[in-house]
Amino acid sequence: MKFEIINIEEFSGNMAQIYSIMYEGDDLTLIDHFFEENAKEHTEEVREIAKKLMVMGHDTGCKQNFFKENEGAPGDGMVALRYKQMRLYCLRYDNTCIFIGSGGYKPPNIKAYQEDSILNSKAQEMKKIASCINRAIREKDLKVREDGSLFISDFIELEI
Repeated sequence: MKFEIINIEEFSGNMAQIYSIMYEGDDLTLIDHFFEENAKEHTEEVREIAKKLMVMGHDTGCKQNFFKENEGAPGDGMVALRYKQMRLYCLRYDNTCIFIGSGGYKPPNIKAYQEDSILNSKAQEMKKIASCINRAIREKDLKVREDGSLFISDFIELEI
């Protein structure tokens, strides 16, 4: 599936740029799907995740301690933004930039996302996205500038 990287302007600010993924043929980003899928049953958790994203973009940047690290393959930058039992999987580039995937509710009776089929599918999807974005960065088709803004070459191919 081909995808593009979308700046989430409501969360992005002078401290960090917050991006999400939109698949070709879809009119919603993955963060939009996350909110739609979880807001009804987990209103407080979703609201707090949104507040954290707003604070990162406008006040603090995407500090390492906001995230649970090592959620993906070693060195791929995949992290989880957590509040209570809610997980939102992201690729943290640095303090100025994150790429948001999707996530969901992690039942309290499980230890790892792999034990829940829905959460596991969201994490696996983000691993593939992180791999694709990391490859584009290595190949110089995608560059994250010092302020978190992106340079995207005309030759970039983002597909999982």
